[in-house]
Amino acid sequence: MGNKVEECFFCGIKCEVYSVRLFGPMKKYHCKNCGTYQIIDGMHDYNFTKEVKFKMACLLNERRLKGLGPVVLVGKPVENKTAGDFSIISVDEILREFPNKAGDFITRALLNLSRLVQQPFEAIELILEPVGKYVLFSKNGVEATRLLRELASRRWISFLREGEFEKGFPFSFNLTSEAWEIIENLRPETKDSKCVFVAMWFDSSMDTFYESGIKRAVEKAGYTPVKINLMEFNGKICDEIIAEIKRCKFIISDFSGQRGGVYFEAGYAMGQGKTVIFIVKEEDVTNLHFDTRQYNHIVYNSPEELYEKLYNRICATIV
Repeated sequence: MGNKVEECFFCGIKCEVYSVRLFGPMKKYHCKNCGTYQIIDGMHDYNFTKEVKFKMACLLNERRLKGLGPVVLVGKPVENKTAGDFSIISVDEILREFPNKAGDFITRALLNLSRLVQQPFEAIELILEPVGKYVLFSKNGVEATRLLRELASRRWISFLREGEFEKGFPFSFNLTSEAWEIIENLRPETKDSKCVFVAMWFDSSMDTFYESGIKRAVEKAGYTPVKINLMEFNGKICDEIIAEIKRCKFIISDFSGQRGGVYFEAGYAMGQGKTVIFIVKEEDVTNLHFDTRQYNHIVYNSPEELYEKLYNRICATIV
């Protein structure tokens, strides 16, 4: 299996490329921006527009910064979500994660910047072209510069030396104390937490789906599910919910039954920078609120189907 130097399929920088076989002939890329990924030769016929390639470069870079590991990119979702050390993910599944609101762009760019340093207040040297722009979800150096200046206007970054991106010089800056306070709220100290908050309808009709679907998948993945009605506590239930969401590594939100509390808990968790896995019974898909139906829901009909899909999603997306 020889290697050669080619352009990364998504960001276009030079990287090592290997010819491999998994789902037929594939290429494996080792890119300093997009990380390690494999793509089927036939996938090159996918509608990879310039816009799609840009989004993929941003999202693969974000995955690399988060330490999510290498991926095999396929055209359609598959049942088996792993192949050795690789997670198997469809292109559309990744693209759904691209931010679509101004606030999401800013907070995720800020989190990406925080992952570039080993400790707070360490200087960041960021060359925007050709790859630094992807840290900021920006198509070019001009857009990236505007975003950096927006962060500076909010006193979230402090320039040490302003670069000239046209000439390839880096922007030199550090994240301010105000930024780190926000980052800590977005990314609490739950990196090593094994708890997973489960938001769902407490009706008895959901018991089997929880026990044989959600709980089983979470535990197989090595985590402990936290379902608030199964816990003993003193005080207000809303206070306990807030505390548990902050303590947990990620949250699973089941929108079956359209419970208002589930929408609130998912929204609060997202505001805290937590990963939210959206799930719903197939019979309830059409009832999803328009604010959340854009997210990639696991749709299920049986506890067994829920178990398999949820376990695969956890393995593919949670560090």
